[in-house]
Amino acid sequence: MGTVGFELTVFGLDHQNPDSARDHLVHVLNDLRKQHTFPPVNIRRGDATSALDYAFISLSSSVAGPRLDLLEDLRLLLNTLPDMRAAWRLCNGPDRTCHVFFTFPSDDEAQSMLNPLREWFRARHMSIMAERSTHPLSTSQTRISFDLFNGDDVDRILREPPFLRGHTLCPGHPRFVVPLYGGEVAIGGIAGLGNVESSLNSHLHQRYGHDIIVGSRVELEDDVYCAILRDWSSTQAFLHDNQNGLPTDWFLYGVSIGKPTLLFSFNTQGAPPNPISCPMPFPTPENVIQPQLDYFRSEFGQFMSTLNTMFDRISQAEQCLEQNNQTLLGMMSAQYLLSDYRMNLLLLTNEQDRLNAQCDRYQDQLAATSDLPTCQHLQAALGSANDRRSVVAAEIEQVRKETQAVRLSLAAHNRLALPISPSPVLSPPAVSASDVLSSSAPPSHASRIRSCSPDDVAESRGMPRPRLQSVSDSRWASPGSGPVTRKGKQRTSDDMVESVLGAYGRHLFAVGFL
Repeated sequence: MGTVGFELTVFGLDHQNPDSARDHLVHVLNDLRKQHTFPPVNIRRGDATSALDYAFISLSSSVAGPRLDLLEDLRLLLNTLPDMRAAWRLCNGPDRTCHVFFTFPSDDEAQSMLNPLREWFRARHMSIMAERSTHPLSTSQTRISFDLFNGDDVDRILREPPFLRGHTLCPGHPRFVVPLYGGEVAIGGIAGLGNVESSLNSHLHQRYGHDIIVGSRVELEDDVYCAILRDWSSTQAFLHDNQNGLPTDWFLYGVSIGKPTLLFSFNTQGAPPNPISCPMPFPTPENVIQPQLDYFRSEFGQFMSTLNTMFDRISQAEQCLEQNNQTLLGMMSAQYLLSDYRMNLLLLTNEQDRLNAQCDRYQDQLAATSDLPTCQHLQAALGSANDRRSVVAAEIEQVRKETQAVRLSLAAHNRLALPISPSPVLSPPAVSASDVLSSSAPPSHASRIRSCSPDDVAESRGMPRPRLQSVSDSRWASPGSGPVTRKGKQRTSDDMVESVLGAYGRHLFAVGFL
């Protein structure tokens, strides 16, 4: 009976070994017999070597006649169980509903792509139930086939085929029509003939009676007509009467279509289209377009890689520019601080000169007078002036030390960082912002470098906010070359600091603002 498709396929069974599914189904049926009545059945495993999650059920030979109604009742009963599905058997051999395959020109290429395909399935959480390697009879190619657990995974593969080693692998899927009932009839090769279903139904009604057809449909893109007839005897009569093809007067202009056959046999043959309606084989659009798609995908991948590299370099340049901006701000803050030191030093020096002159005047007055009260007053004033002169001298020394510490810090970190090798025209020294802002000066004044910005210094002194200005080439000083003479005179340390700051300001202006 099973040779003509009077069988059920039960999915969702154990699949630890080739016999697990059959043993599981036997256990399930034994439990069902305790509550339901159904005829004796035969259970066969899906494959002798592969561990599959399905098994086949057919009626025992002790049941008289092909009782399709009994198998249909058993199918509906099995479908009430959780995590289990029963359907009419599709075709002879393994089930094809979750079958997908890839074709390669040689065995070596097929074997080299086997592991990448397995990894591709695993990365997308597609579980493989079985795999096999075969050679189609009409070609010298090698076919690798996979049986999956989930039919949705097959649809996903057909929509989004694997792209491995720079090429898209075109998946194949068998042609078939899922049967709705055992003994269903199929007629192929009707594509492009208009409303063939109603025409065939009308001829069947006229010849075999109005109740001959239980249900009909058109599948495989309107290429296959399927019909469930009244009973098995009516199906046999229809197939016997039309074993050489349908009557020619059923169609206009003598159109020839496929011969009627059981849907089980039609699926076993691979649901072939009508040879008369099929043109000579030409390269499919997929085979013509696929190399172009692969080339375009490769070029696009290289373009994206170049674009990402460019974005990375731009990001590095932006980071380095921001770092140089912070560095220059710190250096400008240090320059304003040096100016503040020079102003304080000038004020203290003027006060020291005034105190010196005042002390000299007191001493001259003491030498010229003999009045005791006047002498006492002058001596008190002279002592107070000497005390203040000592304090001013100490403050002058402290300001000079702090100024020297700031200058040493700037001289020790006088290079700006660049993301790439600088050009010969713009090759300034490199400085890191953290290094310029770090100083070994005493904390009373030198620590102001870390918290002082040019805007803060300018606002505190009532000056306009600083702007970057370029300087002439004569202000450049080579690092490590020592003081540079100008107009025959030795440069002071203040001139050297201003030269370095001006050079860096011109470099940052050229890099960041032009």
